[in-house]
Amino acid sequence: MRYFFHHHYYWMGDLEEELEKLSHEDLLEITQSSLKRLISADSLLQDLPLDVTTDEVLSQVAVVQGQSITVTILRHSESPLNVVIPQQGATVKDLKQAIQRCFSLKQQRSKIKTKISWKYVWKAYVLQHEGMLLKKNTDLVSKYGVTNRSELRFIKRLNDKGTRQP
Repeated sequence: MRYFFHHHYYWMGDLEEELEKLSHEDLLEITQSSLKRLISADSLLQDLPLDVTTDEVLSQVAVVQGQSITVTILRHSESPLNVVIPQQGATVKDLKQAIQRCFSLKQQRSKIKTKISWKYVWKAYVLQHEGMLLKKNTDLVSKYGVTNRSELRFIKRLNDKGTRQP
């Protein structure tokens, strides 16, 4: 059996010998370049980052199969976040957890180590879709008309006097 490897053809025994000679860094580089080539050639996966996680691949497949939806979270002057949640049965709490995972991954990829207090975020801000505030964690997001490609906004919560919190 012959294999093409790193611009050369090898017989199976030769390939095993060559692989044993490679350093960990070499194998990592070969694996990453192979994944990059495979992902960029696949129409379903080409929008995913090169350091894609298993969860991101599974989420993307679920969106394509109609099992999940992608919603965009708009955050003042920050770049939007595209978040994947199940199409059926997703609650406001599920959406919040998906936002947290997505944001944490974005920070990791940007090498930002700032700790986010999500308890503070959800106390100070509320998600809004088409003028409706998603206040109750147990509500289904579908109750607020959230569907695939919906856009939601982070809105400052009102204080007891009815004004926006500082």
